[in-house]
Amino acid sequence: MNYSTVQASNLTAMIGVLMIILQYFKVNITESEIQSLIGGVLAVAGILLSWWRRYKEGGISLGGFRKPTNV
Repeated sequence: MNYSTVQASNLTAMIGVLMIILQYFKVNITESEIQSLIGGVLAVAGILLSWWRRYKEGGISLGGFRKPTNV
C-alpha cells in the first residue's frame, strides 16, 4: 500500500492529542483502542466517500444501482 508518511505522522500525532484530551476528562481508554476506533472511522468514511463520488459521477443511483446507459 502506498500511504503518505506525512499523513501517517499526522494520524499518530492526532492519537497523542486525543489521549491527552481524554485523560483530562478522566476517560480511561488505551492508545490501541483509539487506534482501532480511528481506523474503523476512516474505513467507513472511505467507503462512504467512494460511494458518494460514484453517485456524483452519475453512474449509479444513491441506492447503489447502476443507471441505464444510453448507447
